[in-house]
Amino acid sequence: MFGRMIVEPIMQVDPGADLQSAVAALVKVTESVEIVRWIDFPASVLLFLLVPGDPDSGAVYVLDRQKGTWYAVDFEDEQFGGYSVSELETLLEDCNFLDLIERPGLWRTGLPWVVSPGKPPEAAV
Repeated sequence: MFGRMIVEPIMQVDPGADLQSAVAALVKVTESVEIVRWIDFPASVLLFLLVPGDPDSGAVYVLDRQKGTWYAVDFEDEQFGGYSVSELETLLEDCNFLDLIERPGLWRTGLPWVVSPGKPPEAAV
């Protein structure tokens, strides 16, 4: 579970747009999802979205507020159907994942990061 982090831009919003509008734009694009977690930082916002009725369909999205870009975050762990809420909690609590998310400059550069339970995020070389 987890591993090398894959960050892909999926849509652009106006960097000056209010947060509700930016979130509504993402929800519209992702279609029929439920916001399960919303974590707000000065430089970014993390959303964990699930397809209703499918507890293992969760996906992580991050808004870089400065750039106005929504990113989809995934991992090279061959877990193709998505993640559960408990797996998200592992990511947040055991992997120090929020250390990366709250500082978009760390991952926006394209530097590869590895996220593993019980370890802080590491830059892969």
